[in-house]
Amino acid sequence: MSPVVKQGVVQLLYATFLHNSEVIALFLGIVLSLVFLLRKPKRVYVFFLIGFSLLLLRFEYLKHIVDPLQKQTVGVVVTEEGYFRTKRWLDVFFNDLVPLGLYILGWGGIFIGLFLAGERKKGKNGKKTRDS
Repeated sequence: MSPVVKQGVVQLLYATFLHNSEVIALFLGIVLSLVFLLRKPKRVYVFFLIGFSLLLLRFEYLKHIVDPLQKQTVGVVVTEEGYFRTKRWLDVFFNDLVPLGLYILGWGGIFIGLFLAGERKKGKNGKKTRDS
């Protein structure tokens, strides 16, 4: 393989990584959560899995799903011209509320998992236990 082709492949891989780094990180979080969950089932890992999955769903929703879904819904709900208020509420719902809800629920799941992980390390008197 010539050096120009090698450089092109490296640049392609690097650009692909930069473009999808958030998806890759969230997917790794999902895979690690699944591995830990299958190895030793705990509520903590379930919350991590739910959190990472909702954050990945939010990313894909904003990137691929929101525009066609919004256009389809507006086309079905608003059949005549002039319903600007209804269009605006649908716009707020699909572009603002759904992504915000997925973001809050995703990070909420991760933080609940972290909180539960920290609580498992404490005993009844607030002291750390050896293996809880």
